[in-house]
Amino acid sequence: MSTKTVKLIVFIALLVHGIGHFQGVVASLGVKINNSTPATSWILKGLGGNTNKTICFILFLITGLAGILTALSFKGILLNEAMWQTLATITAVCSTICLIIFPNSFAMFFNKIGAIAVNLFIYYSVIFNGNWPAQIFED
Repeated sequence: MSTKTVKLIVFIALLVHGIGHFQGVVASLGVKINNSTPATSWILKGLGGNTNKTICFILFLITGLAGILTALSFKGILLNEAMWQTLATITAVCSTICLIIFPNSFAMFFNKIGAIAVNLFIYYSVIFNGNWPAQIFED
């Protein structure tokens, strides 16, 4: 697989990951996306519905924007390319928090699996593998 192809796949995965978290933003606005209460956290139930919706909105909005900025940084658009790994780590941590606190905020189970897969990819490649993907992206 060529370097350009790998870069394109990584860019698309990061971008879709960021955009996908806007499902939680939509859920926090009261749109019912599945049969459960998507903006109610299993751990924050005692705080009330409006507080849960606000926390859901803020967490998913930050995660979605960070994910989009990660993808743009990866391609050197708007942000320095060197920032993408830091942004990716922030996005993965926020995404994991969203998944744990508001597990019903995604429309389908597949969306959760996709988010978990991208988070694991980020954790492995950025945190545990140091300078990845420097070696694979060299022309």
